[in-house]
Amino acid sequence: MKRIYLKTFLITLAAFGATYMLLVFSSRISPAFYSAVGIMFAVMAPVAIALSGRKKFSTFTRNMFGIVSGLLLWGFFGEFLEVRTHLVIADIQYLPVLIVLIVMLVVMLLQNGLRQSYGFAFGHFTGIWSLHMWMIYQYEHLSRTHWSTFVSAGAALILGILAVFLTGKTLGTSRKMVLSVASLLLFWTVLEYIWGWRLIPGPYSI
Repeated sequence: MKRIYLKTFLITLAAFGATYMLLVFSSRISPAFYSAVGIMFAVMAPVAIALSGRKKFSTFTRNMFGIVSGLLLWGFFGEFLEVRTHLVIADIQYLPVLIVLIVMLVVMLLQNGLRQSYGFAFGHFTGIWSLHMWMIYQYEHLSRTHWSTFVSAGAALILGILAVFLTGKTLGTSRKMVLSVASLLLFWTVLEYIWGWRLIPGPYSI
């Protein structure tokens, strides 16, 4: 079962890296190429969600399609549209929208009104959105080196390690995959803070 955690972590990490590098380097090449990448994300996200509902796939494969689709949704709505249309969904003014979506997602999952793989898709998307919004709020309304950023990074690191620890005590493919994605998002958040503190160059500094 440890392989499930590791496979989920590595595949999701590779998807993160590919998504960000595509956005970064396409923006350096030309606006047209960047637009093509954004449109590709917009098309691939629903395709991945649809594939996540195919019963012929294993639970792991269905959930992975869901996880990747959530990342593609963020790549389009959270990254591409911010650059192209200046729609910043990570801005605090969109917090009510985010809260409504999270509540709807939780209620539907508790009532078994949503496929598990769809839960991974929208859970991953709202998870990235939530963490990004908090970080952007700190940077814009406090400062990149405000004491709260160090507390947040420390909390993310501790919770990420806790998620890894809990994986060994958790049974079931989906539960292990939830903990794997959660730990990755938390560790990635720590990396984002390090980029924000200018300790190492971030992807858009390349």
